[in-house]
Amino acid sequence: MGRPNGRPTFPPQIPYSRRVHCSPDDWGLMIVRPLSAAIALVVLFSAYAPAQEPGSGQPTGATPQPIDPDRPDVTNGTHIVDTGLLQVEFGGVFSRSSTTSQNLGTPVTFRFGATEWLELRFGGDGFLQSTDLTGRQAGMGNTQIGAKLRLWSEPGGVPVVSVLPTINMPTASASKGLGSGESDFTIAFLTGADFLRHAHADLNYGVGLIGTGPNQPRFTQHLASLSASAEIPGPFTPYVETFWISRQEVDGRAVVAIDSGGIYQLSPRYAIDGGVQAGLTADAPSFSAFAGFSAIIGNITGEHGVHARQRQSARRRAAQRR
Repeated sequence: MGRPNGRPTFPPQIPYSRRVHCSPDDWGLMIVRPLSAAIALVVLFSAYAPAQEPGSGQPTGATPQPIDPDRPDVTNGTHIVDTGLLQVEFGGVFSRSSTTSQNLGTPVTFRFGATEWLELRFGGDGFLQSTDLTGRQAGMGNTQIGAKLRLWSEPGGVPVVSVLPTINMPTASASKGLGSGESDFTIAFLTGADFLRHAHADLNYGVGLIGTGPNQPRFTQHLASLSASAEIPGPFTPYVETFWISRQEVDGRAVVAIDSGGIYQLSPRYAIDGGVQAGLTADAPSFSAFAGFSAIIGNITGEHGVHARQRQSARRRAAQRR
């Protein structure tokens, strides 16, 4: 959640709404450069990752879980990145509120599986650009740090309930109107379940204290979202989602929107996504389009997935025998 410049941090589809005078070449480079750097980072770690895979002395027949991105929808799943793995998710979003008002953003999130029950997260809004009748504004957005914690899971299964606390740090320029200059504090509760034979639904509720400016009191913001996906043959997973945000400004009205899209799994380590969104209330953007790429880019600790769990279990048994 959070609201840099009247925009919740949770939904990457919600628009930015300020301007700075710069040429089209300037803001084009501001968006292309961070995306190019992120792609280069993915390629670098992907080339390095095979050297970090478990060796022949480790248990055979065990494979890490396939990639499960939290993007592109607003709703976050309960899934935690496998222990020891680093997953990066980034993309672009275009939003239009009217024929004269449009916005671009490049959100990115890094997710690290610290333990079986804890995922550490670091990300940001990326470079932002907004255009309306008064001009154009562009610059770096806010930065977020957080963690996803498993509270309850089925025996041997994925988490059924997780919690996601996040701090939104005011790295966006307040003078340009890209942020309030104040930090935001949010927490979201995540749950999900299978239904019918080949469908799954995730439900989120979040609440946050949102900064409005120096020496100004924070206001409370609520978010509720529901996302449903279908399991179909092949690597493509379609979804449809609706979400409600109580307000983006201290005197604002509710934001309600519906979006639909899908995730295409290129391999167990890589996935692409895309979708479109339509606003249902006056404070929501009338149209948004978004696309992105997610990758598991490295085995950071040398212990991940099923292999890590088997070694941890073996160490516990050895300690008990002592």
